[in-house]
Amino acid sequence: MTRSDTGTLTRAAMAAALALALGGVAGAQVRQQTVRPAPTATPAPTAVPTPAASAAIVLASPAVEVERLLLAYRTVDARAAVDAVKDRAVSDPAVALALGRVLDQEKKYADAVAQLQKAAALAAADPAGQVFLGETYLRQKNTAAATAAFTKAADLATKATTANPLDTKALYFLGVAQQRLRRFDLATASLTKARELDPSNPLTSYQLGATAAFQQRWQDAVAELTKAVDADSGIAYAYYYRALAQDKLGKKDQLVLDMERFLALAPAAPEAEQAAAIVKAAKR
Repeated sequence: MTRSDTGTLTRAAMAAALALALGGVAGAQVRQQTVRPAPTATPAPTAVPTPAASAAIVLASPAVEVERLLLAYRTVDARAAVDAVKDRAVSDPAVALALGRVLDQEKKYADAVAQLQKAAALAAADPAGQVFLGETYLRQKNTAAATAAFTKAADLATKATTANPLDTKALYFLGVAQQRLRRFDLATASLTKARELDPSNPLTSYQLGATAAFQQRWQDAVAELTKAVDADSGIAYAYYYRALAQDKLGKKDQLVLDMERFLALAPAAPEAEQAAAIVKAAKR
């Protein structure tokens, strides 16, 4: 394979990675932007999504440990932690939400949807449940349901921030929902305000970085994602999106390093196969 061929393959893989990261809701826009002469979530990512794959914030006790493990993609450990308190999932919104997210990371998407719907019902005014429900719908390729969930999340978060402009959790989830709905400028504004009010949460920098990547603001993406991993080296998808941005800045060595960090943390992630293909192409 020639150098030219390798570069073409890498660009194609990167374009596909960005499209996959935004999932069904925003994938068409990212493909349109990147397939030309050239993550996230939410994430997911997925989102991001994921992502957006995807979207996350520290949950109320006792789900804090589950949250930390999910971010680092330590799925088996997250399952053990949530199983220790799963009897509380019928009445505790935080535990119900954590259980749904573990099921999602286990790729049991139908079960995850059912559990996240229960979690959302337990905390009907909280946008978090709708955001994570939307992420799972994206992984099921149910675009219409994902859009509805993210729209409801944005509406709930808007109501919460109208009632209390200092509600940093609502601002965070408002920004994530706006990102997944491709309202990138609004997402950046919401997330920036959330960070101004609570600069201690590295996930806000992560979501700002993913949003910048979706907008092809590569330098901003690297800067924000670096802030995120400097504060918490266990945010797996921060490395994924930073790798995509590093590639666009011509930094192949950094691309490989970050994708390998992502793969080391999250070898079973939905984007892992695509990440491995990017690394393989970049090393040729």
